[in-house]
Amino acid sequence: MIGKKTAAVVVSTGLLLLSACGEQQLPEEVYKQSIEAMEELDSVYFTHSNSLNAEQEGVSNFTRGVVQYSDPLEAYIKTNMNLIDLEEPVELDLRVNGDEIEIREKEEWEEYDTEVSELDSLMRPAEDMNFFLDFEEEFLMKEEDDYYEVSFKGTDERHHTLVEKKLNSLGITESAGGLSQKALDSIQLDRIDMVAYIDKDTDLLLGYDSRFTFTIELAGELREFNEISYVRYEDYNEVDGNLETYMEEKVKEIERQQMEEQQGEEETEAKEETIE
Repeated sequence: MIGKKTAAVVVSTGLLLLSACGEQQLPEEVYKQSIEAMEELDSVYFTHSNSLNAEQEGVSNFTRGVVQYSDPLEAYIKTNMNLIDLEEPVELDLRVNGDEIEIREKEEWEEYDTEVSELDSLMRPAEDMNFFLDFEEEFLMKEEDDYYEVSFKGTDERHHTLVEKKLNSLGITESAGGLSQKALDSIQLDRIDMVAYIDKDTDLLLGYDSRFTFTIELAGELREFNEISYVRYEDYNEVDGNLETYMEEKVKEIERQQMEEQQGEEETEAKEETIE
């Protein structure tokens, strides 16, 4: 008969072999499964907080959006944008129906002369996730109770391609032909960070954070860039009806929850003061 110690060694070895054979998922596998899950969504609600600083210029915005991935695709997006040289924020509403985009800054809706594809990074989560796939073998993963945390950190010269992609996505190019070789050679990368929070049970993307910090020479001047983005997703496959109405009700629900939380905190503080 096999002794207890020998049996324990056999079991432990078996577990190690199972792990080595792929029972434990790799970060890039979890990440790609999440891309597939998000591509199969019928609808979603999202928030996107972004700030970009380049030398003395800066812009920050907070965006809410609801998307129905029907045919044609429909979306309603609200953006609050703050610019350093403006006293008041700019509030914009966008609605998308297939290839048509309309914008509203005050009261009236007007046609918006831009391609729907330019909004893909907002409306289609997989677009942002695909951005980093060239370096999937460098992904790391941490397991929490309910979700996986897949991350990437770029600090080396080989990651400069991501800086070029980021500048292109921001519309920052020196000419129609793209960035010059001189500009590309001038890149000084501080770091690129990405973290994706992925639900264990559904593979759905709960949130997505990224940060780009680098310096590049443009038009003869060194420019420092620091962009930070936080994206969160909710209401998977639950968005229906009139999208503007859905958004209004969603905002009211959030405000009600925030008010209840604030009241709860105030009541807790009052009780603690009474005890003291």
